[in-house]
Amino acid sequence: MSRKIKNNYNADYIVILCEIKVLLMKIKVIAILLMLAMMAFLPFAAAKCATKIEHKSFMATSDKAKSDNSNPSSEDKVLCGLVAALCENKYSSETIKAISILLNNDYSLKPDKFDLSNPDTCLYVENADNDIKEIYPQIEENVSYSKNLLIYYNDKNVFIPYSKISNGNTVSDENYNYISPVASPWDCFSDYLDRNAECIGVSIEGIDYLCKNGMSAEEALSWYLPECEIK
Repeated sequence: MSRKIKNNYNADYIVILCEIKVLLMKIKVIAILLMLAMMAFLPFAAAKCATKIEHKSFMATSDKAKSDNSNPSSEDKVLCGLVAALCENKYSSETIKAISILLNNDYSLKPDKFDLSNPDTCLYVENADNDIKEIYPQIEENVSYSKNLLIYYNDKNVFIPYSKISNGNTVSDENYNYISPVASPWDCFSDYLDRNAECIGVSIEGIDYLCKNGMSAEEALSWYLPECEIK
């Protein structure tokens, strides 16, 4: 190969590399713009969902009377344990509140679904590690708040399934016809991302992302439960 041809070849190669770099930059800019557009849309969607949220003071979480809070096996302690088992030290206060609402609702409806002897399901403060003990006061505070709130579909209290994370979208299930699939793209930012994950109802990691980006606990839950009311 002559020097002239070799030089022309090198020049063409450099031009192609530059064009590839420019194309990659354009793709990155488009991706950033799409993300910004999506984040700009969230407050409007949240505001629409929030119109369905109502608060009802001193509403019991079940037809049965509450047990004595001084009793170590009281319902408050159980609910704190259930919430603690799902929580992480990194979760925001609003995330903990959302988890408290969710578990107060589900435990009041189907307590037999929860194995209280399993620390992965119910983590009492005495069994928790230091990271969870640090946020246990927040857990207790939010459990107290959430006892006044339940989740309804067409004025009927309904059980809400949940998962640690979705694969970017939640899915429907014939057993929960009151739950619609929704987009949950922020789950892709989580260390727990699993492309094969199937989430029906609420993504806990998704709730944490939304709460850390300005949504209240009720607004974040309403994103995943657009057909339901919290009251």
